[in-house]
Amino acid sequence: MKLQKMREGKAAVWAHPEEIPGEAVFYNPRMQQNRSLSALALQALAPGLKKKMVLDGFCASGIRGIRYALEAGLGPVTFLDASADAVAQCKKNVRLNKLTSSEFVCEDFNRFATSGRCFDVVELDPFGTPAPFVANALRLLPKHGCLSVTATDLATLCGSKNGPAKRRYDAAPLYVEYAHELALRILAGFVVRQGAMQDIGARPAFSFYQDHYAKSLFWVQRGAQAADAALQQIGFVSHCMHCGHRALGQLAACVCGKNLKWVGPLWLGDVNDSAVLAHMKTSTKDGKLAAVLDVLSGESGLPPYFFDLHHAGRGSASPKMDAVMARLEKGGFKAARTHYSPTAIKTDATLAQLKKAIVAARKPIR
Repeated sequence: MKLQKMREGKAAVWAHPEEIPGEAVFYNPRMQQNRSLSALALQALAPGLKKKMVLDGFCASGIRGIRYALEAGLGPVTFLDASADAVAQCKKNVRLNKLTSSEFVCEDFNRFATSGRCFDVVELDPFGTPAPFVANALRLLPKHGCLSVTATDLATLCGSKNGPAKRRYDAAPLYVEYAHELALRILAGFVVRQGAMQDIGARPAFSFYQDHYAKSLFWVQRGAQAADAALQQIGFVSHCMHCGHRALGQLAACVCGKNLKWVGPLWLGDVNDSAVLAHMKTSTKDGKLAAVLDVLSGESGLPPYFFDLHHAGRGSASPKMDAVMARLEKGGFKAARTHYSPTAIKTDATLAQLKKAIVAARKPIR
């Protein structure tokens, strides 16, 4: 298959439009939103970076690093890949976009990490799990920097099988309706714990889930105090497989009397920084991205799980989501839509309180 010229954001690259067995370089259009939002987030964080040097690990076609340079004002960019074909194609794409001062390295990521180099932004977007590379990625960062991590092994993180998640992330997942949020939080918790081992404090600045991946961009600060502070947001979620009740912590028994399952350790705090989201919103003219950012903003300050109305209102027709949210807010609770599911609500109400709101939402508010 011949290479095709792909345009995305301010960048253009020559690449295969789909994955070909044995071919290292291809352009994945399903990751366009990931790259667009990541570029916006790094643009917001760039003023806090000293030199703005970027390592695009697993660079493939180079589209991500190129966009970071063109749209986030970062650079110079070092493009790294273990595939010689990928590095060769990346060189052509960098020339196509007229970027200067770029560096190209054909080497294994973990081996390169022992070189003693330092970068203000490290991009970690491997095929599958990023877990084997996180510790070394953190070592490449200065006193203040950014680590951008994408995980495409959602089957592992969502709990289809517990063994792989325990081996890769040292965490217990759970396959429930809010498994995708738990997956992102397990990923974030893993990065935070890996950082703490090196006296590094890592905090999610921008995160989201889409389709087959979870993405989290961390603001990193070296120092034992920063590491200890980040660890304060690591914990567990308890879930009842019988009635669906969920709560924070490692609780033994549910309100219904059944035993609870524990999920974690994972990140319990906000996965997005409100100031970063606000900056991103003002920096984009893309209505679709702005809509995503609005939903992410609404999730802030709410518990690390959500409720699917189809599950909560089982046995009868679910009322409109806005009506349920209105009832919750009238009862003094917070409620917001969530990007994890179009039929779900994030709220600080319990499942029992949500079910009452669902019943009440079938009647007009007086």
